[in-house]
Amino acid sequence: MFMTPIPWQMRLFRAATFRLAILFALAVTASTSIVFFFVYLHVSVYDDKQVRSHLIAETADAAIEPMERIRGEFERRLASDLRIVDYAGFYAKDGTLIAGNLPAPPPGLVIDGQAYQLDSPLADADGYTRDPALFVGRRRADGTTVILGRSLYEIHALRRIVSRALLIGVVPTILLTLVIGTFFSLRSARRLQSINQRVNRIMQGHLNERLPTRSGGDDIDHVAHAVNLMLDEIVRLVSQIKDVGDNIAHDLRTPLAIMRARLERGLCSESDYGVRESVHQALRDLDRALMTITTLLRMSEIENGPLRRSFGTVDLCEVCSQIFELYEPLAETKAITLYLISSPPMPMIGDFQLLIEMVANLVDNAIKFTPQGGIVTLGAFASPHGPGLRITDTGPGIPAKEREDIFKRFYRHDRSRHDAGSGLGLSMVAVIAELHGYGFRVGDNRPGAIFEFLPKGLSGQASRT
Repeated sequence: MFMTPIPWQMRLFRAATFRLAILFALAVTASTSIVFFFVYLHVSVYDDKQVRSHLIAETADAAIEPMERIRGEFERRLASDLRIVDYAGFYAKDGTLIAGNLPAPPPGLVIDGQAYQLDSPLADADGYTRDPALFVGRRRADGTTVILGRSLYEIHALRRIVSRALLIGVVPTILLTLVIGTFFSLRSARRLQSINQRVNRIMQGHLNERLPTRSGGDDIDHVAHAVNLMLDEIVRLVSQIKDVGDNIAHDLRTPLAIMRARLERGLCSESDYGVRESVHQALRDLDRALMTITTLLRMSEIENGPLRRSFGTVDLCEVCSQIFELYEPLAETKAITLYLISSPPMPMIGDFQLLIEMVANLVDNAIKFTPQGGIVTLGAFASPHGPGLRITDTGPGIPAKEREDIFKRFYRHDRSRHDAGSGLGLSMVAVIAELHGYGFRVGDNRPGAIFEFLPKGLSGQASRT
């Protein structure tokens, strides 16, 4: 099905990285605006209050000082103190200016000792009035009046500087954040496109392809690494399924061919006895084939079924005891001594029936390959990471180079190729152990073999992992 390619602009706006950059830009803008707002508030409110308090305090002092001292103080303040006082006026009872640079009180000023913001009554050389100013007027006891003022030009200029800085700072910040977000979005888009191409190749059947990873180890790398591990496991399982299919075909082909030859021989036989004998032998071969299929289905059920839900506390000593009672008569018929090693209870979490099936397979194999007069031992024991189980025999043993292969499906040693069996017994044992989080360690009993059922951390080189 043909799909119209999505324009890169649309992919950019859909990218989570770009949307994150937008949110980051908004967050930076909001935080910067809040900072500048507090600076602006400090400049416009705090400095205004500070000037008001200074002017009020200065006029209060001037209201009680001697007249001659006021004149000198005014001249000194107007000449040198540009930080507090810009305007000063000392007036007689009739309003005549005695000292200062204000020819007359500013219009609208209330002489009550409080600060008022009024337009400056003075003009510059070009005739333009100055910025508003704060004025404070107070009457003295002798009827004269003192007026002090402070221009708000610097405060208003600082407010304009702060407002301009806010605009100059926020706009480039937003643009820079968007540029950075666009850069990383395009970079992520190219990377995701590469991953998507690999995924499409994998979906087309190229299972050996892997998602690209980098040395940075970011979140995408972690996901890609996990997917690669999953692909490795899928390839392993597919290979295992292929091997199982090949083994099934190989193992079933021989009994089916033998069965067909016997049936043909029976058809060619002239006696009823020959026909019946051929049919009976064919049925035995058919039973072997059905047993192989049943065992494989049982192993698949154990591997893929939700059997862990039925797990509970199981005593390995009880498992060993039941197997001992079941196989002791069989061992006696073969003149083999079966020993049960007693031990305190060894509880573990698992399925009782599956563990019975597993140990039964191991003990059955040990008895099968142990010669007359041999010894087979069975018992549970405590290991550093949990309870374990050990089975030993005095049979021919297992060569070291084959101890990792005996748990593979349909594997059979040369010495046992002519014995009855499908080669799935130890595979079933390994599947049950894997389900319980355990493995097997196979050793040399000199003579014979040792099988130890242990938690995975202790199961050694021959463990099923």
